[in-house]
Amino acid sequence: MELTWALMIVIYLFTAGLSAGSMITSNLAFLYGGKDFERVGRFGAYISPFPISLGLSVLLLDLGSPFNFYRLFMTLQVRSPMSYGSWAILLFTILSVLYLYLWLPEKYQLIGHLANSETWKKGLSRFMPFLSVGVASYTGLLLNAAVRPLWNAPLLPVLFLVSGLSTGVALVILLSSLSPWQRARHKELHVLTKVDAGLIILECLIILIMIVMGKLSSVSESMAFGSLLYGHYAWMFWLLIVGLGLTLPFALELLELKDKIPVKWALPVTISSSFLVLFGGFFVRYIITYAGQTNGWF
Repeated sequence: MELTWALMIVIYLFTAGLSAGSMITSNLAFLYGGKDFERVGRFGAYISPFPISLGLSVLLLDLGSPFNFYRLFMTLQVRSPMSYGSWAILLFTILSVLYLYLWLPEKYQLIGHLANSETWKKGLSRFMPFLSVGVASYTGLLLNAAVRPLWNAPLLPVLFLVSGLSTGVALVILLSSLSPWQRARHKELHVLTKVDAGLIILECLIILIMIVMGKLSSVSESMAFGSLLYGHYAWMFWLLIVGLGLTLPFALELLELKDKIPVKWALPVTISSSFLVLFGGFFVRYIITYAGQTNGWF
C-alpha cells in the first residue's frame, strides 16, 4: 500500500513538538526559576528554533514543489486547521529565533544589543507557551482533520502535546548534561527529571484512555487500535513505545530521583533516559502516522 504521509511527515510532526517543548521549558525556567535555572532557560532558548526549522525544511522537500510554499501564507482559510497551523508555525519560528538572540551573550549579538532585552525576554516568555501549546497540539489536529479511524481519537492532539513537552524537556536535559559550557547543575537536572517523569505518567494515561475509547467506538476505530495492540504494528507499539520509549526511561528517571544510581553512572543514565524519551516520542508519531494510513473505514 502506498502511503501519502511517510517518514518526512513523521520528522516534521516530531520536530514541531520538540521545539515547542524546549521553548516551554525555557520560558518556565526563566519566569519561575530565577538565577538558579538560568542555564535551563538558555539551553531551551538555544535549542527551540532548530528542530522546527529542520522539520519545515523536510516538509518543503516532501511537498514536491518547495518553492511554492509561500502560497500557504497568501491567505488565511478560516475553516482550515492547516492554514491556522501554518501561520502559527511561521510565527513560532520567527519568534524563537528572536528569543534565542535575546539569550546570546552581548558580544555575540552581531546586529546590536536590543534595548530592554530583559523586558523583551520576559514578554516573549509569557506569550510563547501559548503559541507553543498551539504548535504542539496542531500536529495532532492535522491528523484529526484527515478523518482516519486511528486519527479520529479526540485525545490525539493532547497526546502529541504531552509527548512534545516530554521530548522537549528530555532534549534540554540531554544537551545541558553533555555540554562542557555552563553545564546544568544537579538541582536543575533533578527538577527537570521530576517533570519529565510526571509527563511520562501522563502520556501513558492518555494512551490508555485513547485505546479504551477506541476499542469502545466503531468497528473501524476498534480494528485500528487493534493493529497497535496485537496486529501489524503491535511489536513496534509494545517494544519501541511502551518498553523502550516509556517504561525504561521512567524506571531510570525514578532511580535517579531516589538517588539509587552510583555517581560514576549518573551521567550515562541521564543521557540514556533522555535519549530513550526522544526515541519513544519519535516512534509515537511514526506508528500513529503509518498505522493511521493502513486502517480505513468499514
